[in-house]
Amino acid sequence: MPIQKVDPADWRNASTVQVDSDAADNLEALKEIGRWAWENGFAPTTEYWLRQAITNEGKRLFRGICFRISPEERRATDEMNRQVEERLSRMPVTFHRP
Repeated sequence: MPIQKVDPADWRNASTVQVDSDAADNLEALKEIGRWAWENGFAPTTEYWLRQAITNEGKRLFRGICFRISPEERRATDEMNRQVEERLSRMPVTFHRP
C-alpha cells in the first residue's frame, strides 16, 4: 500500500492534508497521491517534485499536500475531463505498419 500516512489522522474533517507515499519514485508517488486525493474528495497541489522524508526504519517517503475540493471545483474538473475525452475521441487514429 503506497499511501503510508495522512496528516491529520482525522482528515475527513480537514480542508488540507499532508499525504505520504512509499512509491518507488516521485512520479509514481504523484500518481498515488493524486488517486488518493480524488477518491477522498481532495485535489493535490500542482507541485511536480514532492518533498521527501525518511522514517526511523529507513524507508523513503514522498510527501504531498492536498486540499479539499469544493462541489463547484469538482464540476469544473469533470467538465474539463469530459471536453478532453471528447477531443480525443475525434482525433484520427493512424496505424503505421512496420
